[in-house]
Amino acid sequence: MFFVDAKDGSTFSGIYMYTHWSGTVLWKQVREALARGRDRWGDSQYLGRILFCELVRESVLDTTGYGLSTRLWDNEHAIIRVDDLDSRVSFHRSGKERSPNDKGVASWSYEEYVAVPEAELERAYFGNNGEGESEDAEADQPTQKPAKKAAAKKKAPAKKPAAKKPAKPKSKKKK
Repeated sequence: MFFVDAKDGSTFSGIYMYTHWSGTVLWKQVREALARGRDRWGDSQYLGRILFCELVRESVLDTTGYGLSTRLWDNEHAIIRVDDLDSRVSFHRSGKERSPNDKGVASWSYEEYVAVPEAELERAYFGNNGEGESEDAEADQPTQKPAKKAAAKKKAPAKKPAAKKPAKPKSKKKK
């Protein structure tokens, strides 16, 4: 998640809030934090803390799993931009979240984001390979060639059963 609290010329500045294991529910955590922090919308210092506290709620004393940074490190999903200057939440392709000109693949006011049905947010967040790409992105991708069939392995010749040794004649014991 990229939390915007300032605009420096032609780019947004703010802080990245990183979650290692809960990226798949980040969209929901942002929604819960915004609903809980409604009275702090536009008050960046408090809203930023509320957002991060929502992320670490269950593991505040853990030493891994969450982080704060001024740059993006590791990412597998759409970047959620929480723009406290404009009171908007939007989903962006990685690398586009700092541009004020990039409106994202989906965007809502804070008020809309906390009210929209969860299924709609989930579809927007995961729709198109989890990176927030537009639906037309698939058409732009080169088609994959079918995988080559693996060469058939030659079977080793079956082992012939060992020839049976002739049975020894039973010795007759004399009485």
